[in-house]
Amino acid sequence: MNYLKNICTVAMAGMLLSPLVSCKKLLDQEPINSPYNNVFWQNQRDAEQGVAGGYAMLRRALTTNTAFGGDMSHFAYGTLPAYEFEKYNQYDLGFLVDGGHSTATADFLGDYLDPLQNWTAFYKVITQANTILYNVPDIPDNAFTETPARTRNKFLGEAYFLRAYTYFYMTRIWGDVPLITQYDTDPAHSGNVARTNEKTVLDTCISDLRQAINLLPWDAKNGNEKAVRAYKGAAYALLAHVYMWKNFLLKGSDQQNMKNAIAAVDSLEASGRYQLLPATMYPKIFHGKSDEGIFEINMQVADGEQQTETGYYYSTLKDPFIRNKSDKPDILNKELIDDLYDENDLRLKYYFNGLQEDNVSKIVLCKFAGPLAENIYYKNPGNFSGAAVDANIILLRYADLILLRAEAYADLGNDGAALSDINMVRRRAGADDTDGNGDVKYEVFRERSRELYGEAQRWYDMVRNGFLPDENGGKFTVSRYNDEGWKWPVGRALFLNNNVLIQNKYWLGKVK
Repeated sequence: MNYLKNICTVAMAGMLLSPLVSCKKLLDQEPINSPYNNVFWQNQRDAEQGVAGGYAMLRRALTTNTAFGGDMSHFAYGTLPAYEFEKYNQYDLGFLVDGGHSTATADFLGDYLDPLQNWTAFYKVITQANTILYNVPDIPDNAFTETPARTRNKFLGEAYFLRAYTYFYMTRIWGDVPLITQYDTDPAHSGNVARTNEKTVLDTCISDLRQAINLLPWDAKNGNEKAVRAYKGAAYALLAHVYMWKNFLLKGSDQQNMKNAIAAVDSLEASGRYQLLPATMYPKIFHGKSDEGIFEINMQVADGEQQTETGYYYSTLKDPFIRNKSDKPDILNKELIDDLYDENDLRLKYYFNGLQEDNVSKIVLCKFAGPLAENIYYKNPGNFSGAAVDANIILLRYADLILLRAEAYADLGNDGAALSDINMVRRRAGADDTDGNGDVKYEVFRERSRELYGEAQRWYDMVRNGFLPDENGGKFTVSRYNDEGWKWPVGRALFLNNNVLIQNKYWLGKVK
């Protein structure tokens, strides 16, 4: 890979922050290029800016504008293909995940999905993390305004976490990806880099997260940083997910991966810093920075980070939350909702609006907005214009990790422990306990589908557990799953300057 052209080397955030930077505008910093290194990375403020730039780039990677959805790439990867919607505005994704009538042709995707196939935005995060890890250790102690060792370690831990999160994210989408873990002092003369085996990439993630756990503190300095910056809990949570994805790739051949995932969640639980909040606080959970949140992308109005009249949260709303909205791009999968939830499950009340309607197009996914519009900010309330959903993008939260531990227990055959975790989450939702109906592994998957509906998790759950061919009415075939057809194609633009890249095997001959 030509490092200069395809990864776009970035070194630091360009806006000056105070040494005690808050989360206000933390994720909206503009990067500047590495030639400025000789005048940057001189003190704590520079390091703070550099880390802020890393979070900014991750946010951009997860909110890439797409042709028919607008700022919704995170959900285009994890929710829209997962059959949680019957129809949605990002219509071309249907061809990608269902097969479609033209998957055998060499121009099947056209230009519609190009932004989603291109990993360049993710490599900007990788480059920023590598830059931080290269430069921050050399900042002298007397250039820090806070305790040097602790402050330096925190910045380095965040960089390790950001690199691990980004590589893990890319691996779930593309499988093998180029692995670059060193800062490049001469990017103009860098050679092409081939794709690295996905298992090796995950091992690197594990190593990075072990480093992050050793370096990061448990607690945020203040409420503004809670969950939207990485702390020790985020590293443990991500570590559990990495081990479970590695377990999937190894087809369960090494039980230590499941045991390690359980141990990581046990560490979260033992810390006492996270909890399942009462069901009445669901709107608070999705607003963000709650005691259930572990790692989130800041999207709050108070910090000026919200998306106004755009993005996944907004696009899925309609009357009574957003009136006189001309387009209604989404129709929820009512059949799936009816199949998943019991009548007494409080998540029906807090996650959805309009379930009683005969017209399924009127059903609204309101879990992020809040059932009473608790998380909607209207610039002009009288005419509903200037609306923004005041809710973070929740990437890791405690309920997710409790249910991931249940999955690991089920994989190990410990049904009792798995059911205990499942029922912990169900009781919070006012639902009756379950005995797993004879298939605890499948019941874990169903409970994750209930709890995490619309949160960009279900696609990966279906892939990881092998349920993808069974969960969409046969549209995604077993043979395609076995050919790893759940992986995304590598974007055509990435081949222009890298002659050692190869396309994912399912997509060979199907993409120009």
